[in-house]
Amino acid sequence: MDDAIIFRMSAFSEQGGRKYMEDVVEIRIEYEPTSAASEDYTKSHRHGGQDNADSDSPKRAESELQAQNVPTEPGPVSAMWVESLASEETGDRGAPLSDEKVEERLVDTRRSVAFFAVFDGHGGREAAHFAREHLWDLLKRQRGFWSKDHSEVCAALRKGFIACHHAMWKQLPEWPKTITGLPSTSGTTASVIVIRGVHMYVAHVGDSAVVVGVKENESDITLQALEVTQDHKPELPKEKERIERLGGSVMKKSGVNRVVWKRPRLTHNGPVRRSTVIDQIPFLAVARSLGDLWSYDFYSGEFVVSPEPDTTVMTLDPKRHRYVILGSDGLWNMMPPKNAVNMCYSHDKMVGPKGMSCACRLGCTALLFWKERMLRADNTTVIVLALQERSGPTIPMHRDEIMVDMAQGIDHIPFPGTPYNIYEVPKAEREDGMFNEEDEIYGEEHEGWTCLEW
Repeated sequence: MDDAIIFRMSAFSEQGGRKYMEDVVEIRIEYEPTSAASEDYTKSHRHGGQDNADSDSPKRAESELQAQNVPTEPGPVSAMWVESLASEETGDRGAPLSDEKVEERLVDTRRSVAFFAVFDGHGGREAAHFAREHLWDLLKRQRGFWSKDHSEVCAALRKGFIACHHAMWKQLPEWPKTITGLPSTSGTTASVIVIRGVHMYVAHVGDSAVVVGVKENESDITLQALEVTQDHKPELPKEKERIERLGGSVMKKSGVNRVVWKRPRLTHNGPVRRSTVIDQIPFLAVARSLGDLWSYDFYSGEFVVSPEPDTTVMTLDPKRHRYVILGSDGLWNMMPPKNAVNMCYSHDKMVGPKGMSCACRLGCTALLFWKERMLRADNTTVIVLALQERSGPTIPMHRDEIMVDMAQGIDHIPFPGTPYNIYEVPKAEREDGMFNEEDEIYGEEHEGWTCLEW
């Protein structure tokens, strides 16, 4: 398939000098549902009262969250998908497929969808971990997510973010209270990309960021940095106007603009009245996030710190777009985007097979810059996708990297640690050689760093 991309993938996550590790990574590679399954899903939602895009209430978000936690039959995604194909064609729901039939059905029908996310938590890790566990499932449940219409997909991304935010509201009583006994102030940034075919959908709240390295001409010796996302800072005119319109305000503290938390004085008991003394505390340095439920304004009925993301769609061209980098502010506070994409570009040229991965190189360099400036390093998280032309030369694989061909499916990801550590780009259908049959990849934390679990 020429309408799908190939890329090398690596990830890095480190606590830095902070007391707590609140950055988390989520990586999912799954099979897209069949057309029939998508239609059935849309019909069920049309009759299930989910047509109203503007009515994302906490009650509905809770029902979605409960629905995704219903136990299902264990097994890989591909197996469940193949069984649904068999039931459609033969009408036999009880007879299992033979291995031969499974292989036959898996050759041409499967397409993959990839989900990558960086969550940078604050005020506790609860919101970041909740988003990692539930955001992807909530996104997939939104009507229009599997549509071919870009505007419908972007609308589904926005609805999924809001549904995740409202689902956190229902979990708030279970989260640890603050030291003063108030409800949790946990929140998280979220930078998310979804790759389907050659299209990359981006949804973003907070100050993590997505950057694409672009090579405009073959003669260029450096890459240009395309900043796909913009940090949601409270001082931006658009954000400040929205905050003030909802009854909030922005104040500076130690030279940093922050959204103000209007909180009843700690000595106050009983219901909040007009005569209640309200303390105004410069609190949060981002204007949008998931969580941060303290920012709910009872008069407007909205959150001053908005969970609604900015969304973008790009058509990826491996001839021009060489790298996609997702990173938390631990990376971007130390490294300009152009430096980051060119560090990856020069790293791949200079470092041979089995060298340090691009994500590890960026993350370690950022931590070194924190140390050189005698600053306490922030949590630093990086995901790097290095795009490859389908007709291009063989690719030297670095340590802790894997190759993903979105056209061939998950079963065709090279087994990590292969002795040759070289991936030949398929020009057509290739033989099933050194590949491992796995059905999902996801980021798992291990003592401050992230590996890809198989």
